[in-house]
Amino acid sequence: MRKALSGSEAVTFRLGMQMRHETWRNFQIDFGGSVLFALFNVVVNQFYAPMAIRHGATNLDVGLLSAAPAIGMLLSPLWAGLMGQRSPKPFVLWPLTIGRMSVMIAGVFLSPFVFVFISFVVNFMNGIQAPAYPSLLTRVYPPHLRGRLMGYVRVAQGFLLIPLAYIVGIWSQATGDRWPLILAALFGTASVILFCRVREVEPRPEIAQGAPDASRRSLLTSARRQWSLVRENRALALFLAATTATGFGNLLAGPIYQIYQVHTLNLSNDQIGMTRVAYYVALLVAYFALGWLIDKWSPRVAMFVGMLAYTLAPLLYVLFGSYFGVIVSCMFLGVGDAAWDIGCMAYIFKVTPGREATAFGLHYLLFGIRGTIAPILSTALTHSMSLSEVFLASAAISAIGVGLFCLPQRPPTLPSGASSISQVS
Repeated sequence: MRKALSGSEAVTFRLGMQMRHETWRNFQIDFGGSVLFALFNVVVNQFYAPMAIRHGATNLDVGLLSAAPAIGMLLSPLWAGLMGQRSPKPFVLWPLTIGRMSVMIAGVFLSPFVFVFISFVVNFMNGIQAPAYPSLLTRVYPPHLRGRLMGYVRVAQGFLLIPLAYIVGIWSQATGDRWPLILAALFGTASVILFCRVREVEPRPEIAQGAPDASRRSLLTSARRQWSLVRENRALALFLAATTATGFGNLLAGPIYQIYQVHTLNLSNDQIGMTRVAYYVALLVAYFALGWLIDKWSPRVAMFVGMLAYTLAPLLYVLFGSYFGVIVSCMFLGVGDAAWDIGCMAYIFKVTPGREATAFGLHYLLFGIRGTIAPILSTALTHSMSLSEVFLASAAISAIGVGLFCLPQRPPTLPSGASSISQVS
C-alpha cells in the first residue's frame, strides 16, 4: 500500500507553496474547469435576468428568477443525508451536467416562461451538488493550502470574466441572446466534465465520536442530528444566524438591482456589461486578498469583510442613483460574493471538520428559505414602496447580520473524550 502511494506522496514546489504532485494535478484540472466555466458564469449569473426582462419578463418573473437559486437549495439537507459517506463526485457531475445543458433550451425559445422554468431546473440541480462540492474539495486539497488554491482558481476565472462581461454585453446587444445562452451551456457542461477528473487524494476528516453514518439513519433522525450540530457548535450557530440576516438583506435587493438598472436608468446591454466588468475586477482582487486572509489570519475576518460589503452595496443606489453608483455598488457586490464563495467554505471547514456536508446542507437550507422569500417579497413591495426604500430596508437587515457576527464565539461542545477544535479567531 505504501509503495502504491509513493508517486502521489512526491513533493513539488508550485505557486510559492510546497505540495504533493497529486495536489498540483488537481489544481491544474480545477484551474482548467474554472476557465471553461467563465462564459457560463457571465451569461447565466450576470445577464440572464436582464435578458429575461428584455424578452418580456414581469416584476414577478424577475422575483422568481432571483428566488430560483434559493428554492433549489431547500432540499440540500436531504441530498447531504443521501450522500452520507459515499464519494461526493457523482453528486457533483450528473446534476451540474443536466442543469447546465438545459440552458440551451432557454436560448432556443427565448420566452419569459422558459427563462423562469430553466432557471428552476438549473438551480434544482445546483441544490443537489451544493453539499457535495465542498465535501469533495476537502478530499482534493490539503487544509493548509486550500484557501489559497481555491482563491487562485477563481482568480484565473476572474481574469477571463472581466473581458467576457464586456464582450457578452456587446455581443448580445448586436446579435440577440440566443447564441450567448447556447454557447454558455456547452462551455459550462465541458467545465463540469473536466473538473470531475480530480482525484480524492486527501483523507476524509474524522467525524466526532457519536456521529453515526448518515446512510444508517432514518430521515427524521438524520434531520434531528443535523440540527443538533448547530446546538452543540456556537461558532456554527452564529455563522448561520449572521449569514441568514445579511443574506436575506442582500437577496431582498437582488431583483431590485436589475429592475433599477433596466427600467429606472434604462441601461443598455453594453452599459450593463461595463458594470459587470467592475464587478469582476473587484471579485478578482477580493479572491487574491481573501484567499490570503483566510490562510494567514481567519475565515471569520474574510466573512466579516464580505458581509460589510453586502450591507453597503444597496446604500450606493440610494446615495447616487446613477450609473456611477451602480458601478461602485457592483464592486462591493464582487467583494461580497468572493467572501461568500471561499469564505463560507473555509469557515465551515474550520468549525465542522468531518461534518462539512451536514453543515453545508443546513447552510443551503437556510439560504433556500431566505432566498425564496426575499426576492418575491421585494418585488411585491415595489407596488407600495419606492425602490430606494427597499434598498434601505435591505441595508438595515444586512447590518443585523454584521452585528451578530461580531458576537464572541467559543469552541464547539464535543462529546467526552473527543479532541477539541481550535477556536475560530
